[in-house]
Amino acid sequence: MSTAPTSATIPIEEFETKLRETVEARGATYQHDKALILRFEDDASGADQDAYTLSSCMHDVFGIDDVEDFAIDKTSQSPRFDVLERIVAKVRQLLGARSLLIIAYIGHGIIDMESNGLQLLSESGSQKIDWSLIHESILASTDGSLQNLDVLARAVQILAASDRHSKVRSRTDGVSFTQRFRQAAYALKHAGNLSVNVESIFGELQRLKPSKAPDAVYNIIGNAHLLVLPLCHRSSSNPGNLEESSSNETSVLFKISLTGRPSDVILKDFQQLSNTIPPEFKVTVERAYESNSVLLICRASWETFARIRATLDCVFVGAIKGPCLVQDAVPQKSTRSFGDDIQNRQEG
Repeated sequence: MSTAPTSATIPIEEFETKLRETVEARGATYQHDKALILRFEDDASGADQDAYTLSSCMHDVFGIDDVEDFAIDKTSQSPRFDVLERIVAKVRQLLGARSLLIIAYIGHGIIDMESNGLQLLSESGSQKIDWSLIHESILASTDGSLQNLDVLARAVQILAASDRHSKVRSRTDGVSFTQRFRQAAYALKHAGNLSVNVESIFGELQRLKPSKAPDAVYNIIGNAHLLVLPLCHRSSSNPGNLEESSSNETSVLFKISLTGRPSDVILKDFQQLSNTIPPEFKVTVERAYESNSVLLICRASWETFARIRATLDCVFVGAIKGPCLVQDAVPQKSTRSFGDDIQNRQEG
């Protein structure tokens, strides 16, 4: 989920269609689920401890009992094939039912500037895995076992610690992303949710994010259907002192540019559309301006923004708390502003 600016303008008809598709993609549950945690044996950053933390979280929070911690042998001359073999073995265990495979990598990695592909690296740099080659190998397989596997066959949902421009702390340097993931997962569970999706986890990660930590990244490859994970409410270990999500209410400002109809009609249509979608997908207009199109500054939850950004070309502005600090400080006559008074314009 890039937060880089874009100048793209979306026809209002396309926006309406894609937003409805996003809302209607309510997700699917799975009959079987497994998790595979990958790390290099050649790693002194605490990846082994993070793997244990994540494995316990998968068991306690999501009820996934089949979690494999696979450490890539530091003497292996073909680490990519070792990983591919483990993934294929997991896939073949998921035959005959709608299934979900969660793959987590803990360790060093870089984004290749030429190919824009993910490179997984051992700490010494002597072992390297091009993740795109693994993904392409699985998708190119004629093995029928892929037909029931959502993640590999039809959609990939990615949750990463940061984008390519940021560095992430390891466990030896402070609180790791895995530890933050665990905190977010337990917070969602203790809030009484029966199930969560990846967007919910992303939203909670952002709400509980330390001030100096980079923003997490969420992205979808393939279809936009939600991946829903039921939460396990059996007796589990005490997760420690966790901050409740309600005590750190944070929402997102984003901008989107719409065209295709007169400005007042676009605003009216947007307002009517936002009134018809469920509350959990609520989007409100903070400001709207007329240009060659209609530029809308909108507010939404992190979860809603993640889903909209996965299917529509909108621009992240920033994370905010509470209302605008400057109320009507700019005279309305200085520009044709359609914000704040949308409802009045409709009624007038």
